Amino acid sequence: MRFLLAATALLTCAGCGSDASPPASGAGTRSAVSGQVLLGPQCPLEVVDEPCDPAPAAGATVTVSEQLPGEAYAAGPTVAEALTDASGHFRIDLAPGDYVVTADAGMSCELMDVRVVVGEDATMDVPCDTGIR
Repeated sequence: MRFLLAATALLTCAGCGSDASPPASGAGTRSAVSGQVLLGPQCPLEVVDEPCDPAPAAGATVTVSEQLPGEAYAAGPTVAEALTDASGHFRIDLAPGDYVVTADAGMSCELMDVRVVVGEDATMDVPCDTGIR
């Protein structure tokens, strides 16, 4: 009887553990939006041969909202928020879908539309206005 119980337990657990086969399409994959928040302009007057590139916005809050149907830049309910790192970079894991991304930096930041698909990072920059004129 003990042998029968041990054999049954062994056969039951034969399917336990890791499976070497790849996951089904979309299973176990992660999707995200990533990018950088940039502040510009940085100079009141741009001069030829003297670059005045936008600066990264460290510690800015990035907000991801649902995109309202038929409205590319209309933000619906907020689904995620994150802070940028010292280089202004961010990465937020999201379910596939259409979103609007913005940030809280400078005087104002643009609303950016983005489509997230299964297993891929949608990459984008979020430009923010410093108010320098």
